Amino acid sequence: MRPTTQAKQQKILEVATEQFLSQGYKDTSLDQIVALTGGSKQTLYRYFGNKEGLFEAVLASHTERVVAHFQFDDNGQHSVAEQLENFGLEYLLQICTQPMVGLLRIIASDFSQHPEMASTFWQGGPHQSQLLLSQFLASERVARELIIEDADYAGDQLRALLRRDHQSLALLGKPLPGKAELKTEIHRAVASFMQLYRR
Repeated sequence: MRPTTQAKQQKILEVATEQFLSQGYKDTSLDQIVALTGGSKQTLYRYFGNKEGLFEAVLASHTERVVAHFQFDDNGQHSVAEQLENFGLEYLLQICTQPMVGLLRIIASDFSQHPEMASTFWQGGPHQSQLLLSQFLASERVARELIIEDADYAGDQLRALLRRDHQSLALLGKPLPGKAELKTEIHRAVASFMQLYRR
């Protein structure tokens, strides 16, 4: 793909994200997006097919960015607890703030009859972060400190400890606590998890 084409597509995705989040899916038109980005509706159709295809591309672009935030270190430079706390902070920041909260609202309200869109969202973002966490929990690095027989189940437990009611409240418009309070919560959640599985 030529750099100019890639830049045009990225601009469309940025503007489309803004419009979808501020107006909702149904009230956002391709004409509005074309007016804000220049070009033509024909070009937009060529890139994305239709409005649903554009929204799916918006989802993909943001879920890919979310996954890029989750990194684990298997060579021992950071303790398991430190890495899980870092994961916890990124996890909550990603699932409880924009744009992911707004995109999830749109999927729930406008695509309830289209489960493939929910699958696109789930497979692209949350599922990938779960896989990365499970892989880390199943690693030799973690095995030196914790006894974990089922890494997937343990990952579910950790995410539940971290998430509490934060995501539900975020969907209702309540912001996360301040970073200092959030870090304290995450530290306690990870400490409880470590105690549960400690050798």
